[in-house]
Amino acid sequence: MSDDDSARDDQHASLPPWASLRYRDYSFLFMLALFAVSAQQMRLAQNLYQVYEISGSAFLLGMTGLAQGVPIFALGLFAGTLADFLDRKTILLITTFGNLIVALALGVLTLAGLIEVWHILAGTAITSALNIVLNPTRMALISHLVPRSHLTNAVALNSSVSQGSHFIGPMLGGLSLAWMSTGHAYLFNALFYIPAAVAVVLLKTPAVDKTGQEKFSVASYLGGVKFLFSEPIILTLVMLDFIVVGFGYYRPLLPIFAKDILFVGPAGFGMLSSAPAIGGVLGTFALLSIGDVKAKGLLALWSFILYAAALGVFAISTNFALSLLLLGAMGLANSLQAVMRQTSFHLLTPDHVRGRAFSVFNMFSQGANAAGGAEVGFMAALLGAPGSLIFGCGVGGLLTLGCWILMPGLRSFGTEMRRR
Repeated sequence: MSDDDSARDDQHASLPPWASLRYRDYSFLFMLALFAVSAQQMRLAQNLYQVYEISGSAFLLGMTGLAQGVPIFALGLFAGTLADFLDRKTILLITTFGNLIVALALGVLTLAGLIEVWHILAGTAITSALNIVLNPTRMALISHLVPRSHLTNAVALNSSVSQGSHFIGPMLGGLSLAWMSTGHAYLFNALFYIPAAVAVVLLKTPAVDKTGQEKFSVASYLGGVKFLFSEPIILTLVMLDFIVVGFGYYRPLLPIFAKDILFVGPAGFGMLSSAPAIGGVLGTFALLSIGDVKAKGLLALWSFILYAAALGVFAISTNFALSLLLLGAMGLANSLQAVMRQTSFHLLTPDHVRGRAFSVFNMFSQGANAAGGAEVGFMAALLGAPGSLIFGCGVGGLLTLGCWILMPGLRSFGTEMRRR
């Protein structure tokens, strides 16, 4: 490592945890993420609980995951192309207001007594389509709003707000269902998009650089995919996330655990839904305190193993407190490996392909949840909810151990990247 690299590491280590929030526009991006992602997670919890309340069907819970996943894979590449070729602030405004309209529509249909499962599935699909455009656009802006010396800090803060939103959103989703009617809960959800829209209006985004920009073509459309396959270690980390988290995606089954296994009702369901985010926040705050991590690949592998192990024990737990602890451990593990992947993407991705690269990143990250939601729902219909998660534990654990043994370069990944 050069003296310059050592100096940069010392500078990074000296940064306070909230350093990136000193930059005006990053703070507005942080505010957008806090309210928009919280609202996304709140409505997903409301959707899942209402589907199970109406139908009592694990299969339809799986269909909710499928409704979320189809737009991600159908539109993901196109979404990243929009972020690279169009004004990113305009994209953020359109997608934020689109989410607000969906929440209002579900609330009105529910209050009018007209709501059916297919309405919820359609709302889930539309929301997913909007967010597969919103999220990579938001992530692509991070490196423009802070200096390079603050990048790991900014990514970790972004992860912390995401994890915090995964706590706040489901908790508020469960509490809103307990304290008010489902229709009014949807209207409450819509309110969260108002401060998100205000943050977008106040945000100053860099203009899309037209100088030397490649023309839109099939080749440019696939630019994010080509980038991902040019970095085999990152590709492996992304695919591990997709498979381990996908086969072990427990969230669609939480209504079953809350109502039929742990017997805790909607408030307990909100606590179960939020517990992973508490662990996630602890993980990201630990990374903010420690600074940069040299052995990024090794930390990611240990995180995947922890996730699979905690999932297997959660599947057989009948104790509410233990289940909360295990869900927290899964959130901790997921946050650690997610920051490793995101930081690597920001450091290695050229700006002209950043939107498309992050759309592919989001396709696999969100697609893991969506495809996993369908898979665990279908498996739960065959094996029961605990059996479905035990199956996911086995798949995730064996795959991670296989990568650990067969890819020694992955265990040392991080030091090499820092020397580029």
